[in-house]
Amino acid sequence: MVALVFSNLQLKSVRTVCRGIIDYERRNGPWHFLFAEGRREDQNFDLKRLDADGAIVQNTALNEVFDILALGIPVILSESWAEPPVADHPLAGVPFVKMDSAGVGALAARYYLERGYRSFAYVGETRDMGWNIERRDGFRGALAAAGFDCAVYGKLTVRRRCDWAAERPHLIRFLLGLPKPTAILAAMDGRARLVLDACAAAGLRVPEDIAVLGVDNDPLLCESTHPALSSIRTGGYRRGWKAAEMLDALLHGQTIPQQGVVMEPLTVVTRGSTGYDAMRDPVLARALKAIHAEAGRRHFEVSDAVEAANCSRRYLEINIRRHLGTTVRELILREKIERVKSLLETTALTIGEIVDETGFLHDSHLTTLFKQATGTTMTTWRRTHRDAADE
Repeated sequence: MVALVFSNLQLKSVRTVCRGIIDYERRNGPWHFLFAEGRREDQNFDLKRLDADGAIVQNTALNEVFDILALGIPVILSESWAEPPVADHPLAGVPFVKMDSAGVGALAARYYLERGYRSFAYVGETRDMGWNIERRDGFRGALAAAGFDCAVYGKLTVRRRCDWAAERPHLIRFLLGLPKPTAILAAMDGRARLVLDACAAAGLRVPEDIAVLGVDNDPLLCESTHPALSSIRTGGYRRGWKAAEMLDALLHGQTIPQQGVVMEPLTVVTRGSTGYDAMRDPVLARALKAIHAEAGRRHFEVSDAVEAANCSRRYLEINIRRHLGTTVRELILREKIERVKSLLETTALTIGEIVDETGFLHDSHLTTLFKQATGTTMTTWRRTHRDAADE
């Protein structure tokens, strides 16, 4: 059996999707894969001469998608050409798996709102791709529902779109004109890096003046900035696994229950670019910073947050409730559960080891709290949210 996977492997997000496809094949194959890596020096593939039984098509030109469909083999679309915009689109009816890009924006909005930000902006990618517009609208929509506006970095001239040196002064002017502090969602990690570069050139402090959040959580891009870039893990591994599962069903003559599958993002990986220092209340900022840094890694109580904030417990509780609409204990538990999710998704640690890593008292305590918070068990969460690291 031959499966054709047609992807641009230069992108970390694409490589993670491919990892999910490969791991599915290892468990359910064997398949033989042909990868089109998207490099300039690659040989061209005459799609009409390929002896392929099925294809997963991702991040490639529309005319190449049509060439693959002309083979008459089962095809699953992923990402760029997923979910055609109108019913009579040439790709309507072709099964697809895609990221919930609007959900990415909504997740970013919730993340910032929980941290007490009140001014927001969106910096998109240069070509106004569909997924970029969905992320923007999801971000703005969630903020609007909470009663906040969102500034949007405007469209670029052709020169600025193609030349960072030409765009840089334009972006700097935009950043300088924002209220301080402002929380920015950038369309992807690469754009977020440029926002950080513009902040440094403008003398803007990150995160004190401008907080920056990217998308895709590419370690190479995120961990090589100053400060390190916070980013959204979008769950590419799960999408790859699902695409392979759907293709496998078609190859075996089965029907697919859903013509299209839209999968929500996983979580935000917090690094230095979205710290708590930008909070207007420095007491609250100290408490939140301690909760984020410590709560998911040791036994952490409300008293520890009070000590870090250097205030009375009553003052902290009142202001957490006023600004964030929750309690100190709930914030601590939320941080612990997020840490548990991350360990389930990215490590092979046992439940007992995760209990030790996160400072819960015992296995049954964590099991109960996790089920209450997520509606599912840790074993089920690991199986459905596993997101392999890019190697």
